[in-house]
Amino acid sequence: MNKNLIKLIRSLLVCLFFIIFGLGALVIRYFVFPVQNIFIKSTDFNKLKYSETLQKSWYFMILLLKISKIIKINADVEKLKNIKNKIIVSTHPSFLDIVILISIIPHSTCFVAQKLTKNPFFRGIVKLLFIPEGQNSEKWTADACEILDNEMNIIIFPMGGRHKQNETPKIRRGASLLALKSKKNIIALKIDSNSDFLRSHKPFYEAGSEPTIYDISYVSEINVEEFIKKYPDEVTFKTELTKEIGRKIYS
Repeated sequence: MNKNLIKLIRSLLVCLFFIIFGLGALVIRYFVFPVQNIFIKSTDFNKLKYSETLQKSWYFMILLLKISKIIKINADVEKLKNIKNKIIVSTHPSFLDIVILISIIPHSTCFVAQKLTKNPFFRGIVKLLFIPEGQNSEKWTADACEILDNEMNIIIFPMGGRHKQNETPKIRRGASLLALKSKKNIIALKIDSNSDFLRSHKPFYEAGSEPTIYDISYVSEINVEEFIKKYPDEVTFKTELTKEIGRKIYS
């Protein structure tokens, strides 16, 4: 088959899957969650059950991308599935990273860009399950600590936005601040991909002619209590832990 035709077909499939993704977010928020609340006993903290539903939905999205050979994932899935009640830091090459991680790691949420609170497809889910950026530090740390106190994981891309291939961006201190406040350990992951698919400088529909391979590596767990003992001063703690995060995910 002509290579350009293959690229066109793959681009059309990506557009279709993202339409399904957006419409699925609306269905989940305004139909599935309300029905779920009728049949499942409500608690003071509903994010756990919402995250289970979202995980299944995003697993389906990733499955479509894998079946159509848009992407391929290499990861120790069983090890990732066993991550519980941790702060997860990771490299962030593409838009798909958070969808992949939440589709694999149970009971996980993340920080999202403030603009998603106004997105007509995703603002409902964001309000119920995610933590918008742009809030004052006391608000977002309080929200994040509540989530961690209820046995969930929080995924943080400590460099902020997506980064280009072979780029080593500056690491922000948000993960270190949250670790200090919550006393939860940090899991360091690396995500690499072999193409520019869904990177920040590329149109979302450019899927190329071959599958994009995502390699997800479990690097290590950082013991936060040990860091607190070693660096009791708050400023030094955040500085040194931020450096350690950078070393773990970019070495």
